Amino acid sequence: QELQQQQEELRVTNEELEERSKMLQEQKDGISRKNEVLKKAQQEIENKARDLELASQYKSEFLANMSHELRTPLNSILVLSQLLGDNKNGNLTDKQVQAAKTINSSGNSLLTIMNEVLDLSKVEAGKLELSMEEMPLKELVDEMNDTFGLVAKEKGIEFKTHLDKGLGKVL
Repeated sequence: QELQQQQEELRVTNEELEERSKMLQEQKDGISRKNEVLKKAQQEIENKARDLELASQYKSEFLANMSHELRTPLNSILVLSQLLGDNKNGNLTDKQVQAAKTINSSGNSLLTIMNEVLDLSKVEAGKLELSMEEMPLKELVDEMNDTFGLVAKEKGIEFKTHLDKGLGKVL
């Protein structure tokens, strides 16, 4: 009887071990499936990273080419408008000289914007450090007057600027 009892205990223990073995196998299979899913996800992330890097490279190349193509005619505009604004021959009216200076100023503004766009792409790529500089507010207002005042006058629109006294002198 004692032998039968031990056999019964062994049988129960054996069944428990088989059950645990099945559970462990199921866990192992689950972990294997999860590993496969993770491997696929990792591969997708790597593919997306390569695509993003390639897109970033194309964008940088485009910006560099665009900058070159725009700078060539812009430099001509800047040089010619500077020459007209200087009016060395004295054959231009004050209004024409002011218009030439406005063209020159606007061209320089455009050049600054182009440089800033290129700088932003460099910042995006981690290849540029920014430095903060002060800009006198009066210079900014004067530039706005030069840029937009003449255009407004031509259209019969009044253009006014005002600097509040509570503002600082620099931005």
